[in-house]
Amino acid sequence: MPTFAGMKWVRSIAFLMLLAAFAACGDNSATVETQNFASLQTRQLQAIDSLMWQQPDSALAQIIDYMDCTDGACTVSTAHYAHLLLAELLYKNDYEQTNRAELLRAVAYYDSLCAENDDIAFLDARAHYMNGVGFYERDSVVAACAEYLKALEVMESHFDEKELIGHKARFMAMVYSHLTSLFSDLYLQEQCIFFAKAALKHYSKYGAPSWHPSWILTEIGIQHEILENLDSAEYYFQKATETLNDTNCLSYRDIASLCTYLSYRKDHNPQLALERMYGILAQAENDKEYYSRSSTIGEIFYLEKQYDSAWVYLCRIYENSQFDDIKKQAAERLLEICKTQGRDSEILEYANYLAPYANQLENHSAMRSQLIELYNTFRQKALERQYQQIIIKNSRRTVALLFGLLIFMVAIVVLFHHKDKRSLRQLKSESLGEVQNHFGENSLEHFLAEPLCQEILHSIVDKNIKRSATPADYPELVLNESQLQQLALVVNRYFGSFESQLEQRGLKSNPVLVNLCHLYLLGMDEKQTAILLNRDYSSIKRYEKKLKNAFETQENMVSFLRNHVSSI
Repeated sequence: MPTFAGMKWVRSIAFLMLLAAFAACGDNSATVETQNFASLQTRQLQAIDSLMWQQPDSALAQIIDYMDCTDGACTVSTAHYAHLLLAELLYKNDYEQTNRAELLRAVAYYDSLCAENDDIAFLDARAHYMNGVGFYERDSVVAACAEYLKALEVMESHFDEKELIGHKARFMAMVYSHLTSLFSDLYLQEQCIFFAKAALKHYSKYGAPSWHPSWILTEIGIQHEILENLDSAEYYFQKATETLNDTNCLSYRDIASLCTYLSYRKDHNPQLALERMYGILAQAENDKEYYSRSSTIGEIFYLEKQYDSAWVYLCRIYENSQFDDIKKQAAERLLEICKTQGRDSEILEYANYLAPYANQLENHSAMRSQLIELYNTFRQKALERQYQQIIIKNSRRTVALLFGLLIFMVAIVVLFHHKDKRSLRQLKSESLGEVQNHFGENSLEHFLAEPLCQEILHSIVDKNIKRSATPADYPELVLNESQLQQLALVVNRYFGSFESQLEQRGLKSNPVLVNLCHLYLLGMDEKQTAILLNRDYSSIKRYEKKLKNAFETQENMVSFLRNHVSSI
């Protein structure tokens, strides 16, 4: 762990004096003092956390001072938070992770709270990422990848896309970028492209420096070139160039070199490609850049079978370069040239140099399989989450639509109910007037006041009977034979001419029609009469049609017995 002896003791004393001042300011109980102390620690850690995203070097100095000052005098939550920040800041300042055991405890702590507390999710994801960094530093690539993917899973499970902004977007871009590099190193092109595109999406959310998305676009282009998707590679190289603000920088020259080699592969114009590469080589600012450009020039000469020219550039790289990736590529081409030109005495040197890489490639084979399996599992879970989110969104949309329709239907029902009530009141007035004119006002009033009539009216007046209802739904309302006979006697007592008029129209012989007319005198409608007479609605409508035919015209029937008079 790095030390900052020049400043640490000053900061430590200042912090202790601040704590002492807080302790002396009040007469609160020990519990309140403990709570205030914990709150103070949390605020200080949050301040360090905020600083970390902008000035990681200053934040590292502060977290070291904080941990020296507290010396274990902190709550469980603040202790885990502090060790998470320490691990992150060591990583951001290119130091090795030194608090591995404490970080693992922080991972377990945040995991235990994450499922029930979304506020912890971001810390949990960061803890898993830093756990992955620890594995990677110890060459446990598969375990590191599993932790990186776990960090992404936590974030994507707890936050909607619109919430992944600011520091969260920056974190997501960092994790996806790290996975891009990891899968690129192991030549897993399709997976690398997926992670790179995901990183690119998050870079756009927090205003990343232009070279960040440019690098990702370049990486996507490289993977497409390896897959022989040359047009796609050219597209992404072009986008990477357009993203950069500065054309006089290493990133721009890297892309220019890639574009030149790609153009050579597509157009097969070695002279033009070499001229461009010589110009880029002349701009090299350090050894690594120089040898990288030389490698491209040597590759073009090799592919053109100009082995002597290729040998000059490739030997220079092999003999002088300290960069393993460039030196390995040069050795591979030099070995092929030796075989082609019969330089048997030199073959062994290059073969011996490349032998460890061959063993490494074998070891990577199993690792690649494990990483592909991790990737497939991650993608499957992501697709399942997306599917569940679609179901939830569709369900919410359906509920909202149904709720809206329900409100609309209720409004329509209320509107028509008020309209029907007005119409029924008007009908009642008109019907009563017509019946009163036919039978006499006193006769109708006394008829409706009869106990049996009142009993029937009161039994059904409050029932909201629907057209689809059956007598089985209202068995208590069905009139028995005795009640129907008593109703006939009451009708004959008040309306002696009623029976004779039914007989004149040939209706007297059908008891159902007679009973129907009796109920119409009470002001019943078709739905009510269907229940009272233990009939279905359709049969009542058929009997009503017979009544209409018997009275010849609708007007005659209405004037005789108004079938839509409301209950009185």
